[in-house]
Amino acid sequence: MRTFITIKDLGGFTSAGELLGRSQPAISLQVKKLEEILNTKIFLRGSSLELTEDGEYLYQAARQILEINDQIIAKVRGENVSGKVRLGIPNDFELAFLPKALRNLSRVYPNILIEVDCEISKVILQRYQKGHYDIALAMEREKESESRDSRDYRLEHLEWVYKEGHLANYDDDPVPLIAYPQGCIYRSIMEGALRAQEYSYRFMYTSTSLLGIFSAVEEGLGITAMASSVIPDHLKHVGSTVNLPSLEQVCIGLHYKEPELNVASRHVLDFLRSGIANL
Repeated sequence: MRTFITIKDLGGFTSAGELLGRSQPAISLQVKKLEEILNTKIFLRGSSLELTEDGEYLYQAARQILEINDQIIAKVRGENVSGKVRLGIPNDFELAFLPKALRNLSRVYPNILIEVDCEISKVILQRYQKGHYDIALAMEREKESESRDSRDYRLEHLEWVYKEGHLANYDDDPVPLIAYPQGCIYRSIMEGALRAQEYSYRFMYTSTSLLGIFSAVEEGLGITAMASSVIPDHLKHVGSTVNLPSLEQVCIGLHYKEPELNVASRHVLDFLRSGIANL
């Protein structure tokens, strides 16, 4: 069941094998055995790994079963892990990422205290280098080559975000921008894309708060850019339009010093990796 859930969450047999430390044939064999035990098909074989009706039911039930399983093992084995973990995370991932990623952690390891600090990624990385955090999640520009563990990062499309009915034709007028302060990668990429296409622009609203950014967009003060996984459902987004330049990808990644991680930090790291996979 754990293999099945991992395949669904990561969207592939190969990715699941890399995370679980098993070969692709071994992963396929586990799925085959699971289907034989249940006498049903759980995946619709095709270009994408969509679940059958039985597969959808199994997915929800299996998650609950595994949560209970992990709680039992942690308690019976006496693994009463405790400790404080200092975590730095970008503002816009506090709402979209953190509660989901740490919800199961608190159930399995209730004595681990997470001390969270939210800022723009540039500040997070500066503080991490000074030793303020045990683990940091930060957003950076996509690199030509990436040496980190594949579980520690993911690439995200950056998209323009606006309120419905407030996306104007900006061929003549300056593009009204809403952004975090100087140093924010979103802000830098927006400016670079507009300058490259010789668009004029002006900043209508700047805020250090994600809710402040959302409020300004909702009021129609201007447009902003965000990673696709954190855009709220009630706001519109476009990868590119006739009158807006396309935006580059960004890398969302974890930073930590392996030798310095204690038991509590390692458990938090595992759940954060799962959260990144499920964005």
